[in-house]
Order: sequence, then structure tokens, then C-alpha cells
Amino acid sequence: MKLDIDKLEFKAINKNIFQIFHNDEIIKFWSPKIKIPFGVDKDYDKYLLRLELDEEDENIEASKHSYFRKIILHLEKLIMTKLKSNNNQFKSILRKRPEKMGSVSLQKSTELLEFRIRNFKNTILTTIEYEDQENNYLKTIFEIPKQSYAKVLCEIYGYWDYRSENKEESNKIGLIVYINKIIILK
Repeated sequence: MKLDIDKLEFKAINKNIFQIFHNDEIIKFWSPKIKIPFGVDKDYDKYLLRLELDEEDENIEASKHSYFRKIILHLEKLIMTKLKSNNNQFKSILRKRPEKMGSVSLQKSTELLEFRIRNFKNTILTTIEYEDQENNYLKTIFEIPKQSYAKVLCEIYGYWDYRSENKEESNKIGLIVYINKIIILK
């Protein structure tokens, strides 16, 4: 799918949340094989899944990670342009994480993508599937092992906007990206 700024449409859900459509469709795509370093986290009453990008490896997955990263950054840039905002106002879902060994920082740093687990009224709507079903029978999303690999179905749901008029504040706009399905790989 080629993303075009003229085909992006925003629908207000409430005062600060807006749903994003591209050519009247919800934007969905699969990630490449990607590492889940921490399992499911909870911040501000939202369940999150942080995915680790590794573009430094000399393999096919690294190039897929690079392409996946470019898609996210391109979409963020399109939204910033359409909203007439700047980099300072926009909080990216991409976070840098320096690698540490003990108390010494290493040269290599990875990036984490922060996606939300879809839920409604304390019911998790994101589905999970394990390739190794025999050993993972009836495991839930909360039992995702740390340092596991998965493919996830991402949905660009929308964005949040908490900017105030006549104020230049940072981190006041950001994407809302849900994970609709997780396939834990062997």
C-alpha cells in the first residue's frame, strides 16, 4: 500500500482522539519477524507490547526491520505534515534504547516500537497464536515469554492530540497503533 497524504482522513472520536483512514480504509499491515524483549507491559491503564527493531544484523530480517521502520516514520511524517505540527510536538512510537552490559554502555543501540494491545472494558481483543501449539496450549497474551520472536498484525488506529492553542509544547501528538493479532514463532 502506498500512503498518500491526500487520501488520509481523520474522524474525531472525542476531543483529543482521532481515527485515521487511508482512502476510507483502516491501515493494517504485518510486521516482519520481530523480538518481544519484555512481554506485555501496563502503563497508564493500557497494555503495551514493545517490539525491538534490529537493523544492524546482516540478514534478510534486518532489511525487513529497516523497511518496517521506514513505514512507521513515513506515516508519522505524513500526519505531522497534515496537522501542521513539528518534530518537537510529535511523540514518536519509536524509542531509542541503549544496550548496556552491567554499568557499561555499548556502541550498539536498538529501537523499540511501542504498540497497544487492543482491549475493551478489561477484555483483551488482541488474539494470540503460538506456532508451537502442543507446548503452549491455552497460554494467554500475558504469558508471552520474554525475548521471544513474533509476527504481529498492526493497525494504525489513529492519533491523540493534546496541543493547547498559542503554546509550543513537546510530546503533545502521537500515533495510536494497536496489535490485532500476535503469532509467537518457534
